Amino acid sequence: GEDEQESIETYQKGASLTDEATADFLDELDKLDKPITVVFYGDHLPGIYSSASKDDGNSLALHLTDYFIWSNKASGSQGNKVDNSDYSSPNFFVAQAAEHMDAKVSPYLAFLTEMHKKISAMEPPVVNNIQGWDRIPEGQNIYLNAKGKAMSEKNFDAETKQLLADYKLIQYDITTGKNYLKNTDFMDLPSK
Repeated sequence: GEDEQESIETYQKGASLTDEATADFLDELDKLDKPITVVFYGDHLPGIYSSASKDDGNSLALHLTDYFIWSNKASGSQGNKVDNSDYSSPNFFVAQAAEHMDAKVSPYLAFLTEMHKKISAMEPPVVNNIQGWDRIPEGQNIYLNAKGKAMSEKNFDAETKQLLADYKLIQYDITTGKNYLKNTDFMDLPSK
């Protein structure tokens, strides 16, 4: 309706202003003599698309937002392209930024880089529960391939299943488990 149209126009204006401010911000960062890398992303689109959200087929599209990883001239990695970057999720951003910067990584970031090759983006089921969605079965994760198409866990190859199982164990250990990884070098960056 009319309210929806007005909300969309307001959002578009805000997005345009954000684009301008972001460009100015990056221009200022580019003038600095120290290396800087920025990861910029939006969590999801605003809940103003009531017409689109009525169609279950739009669930995924309403959660896709642009992101970028950018480095200034002083970094030496400005313009570097990261493989498999069309689709991603925040859990992979640090690993992608490290790849972008050609940085040495911890075993954990190396693990995330390998996992990202198999699963481009993922969203945990808690998001579906919070939003009260019934279009995605409760407790089901969302996984996307490099082309942005939904993937089913039951169709994963053995390597992807193992990576996902390991990821779940890592997440459990560092959040509610016994922190076995804490006393290892798994999260440590290599020394120079």
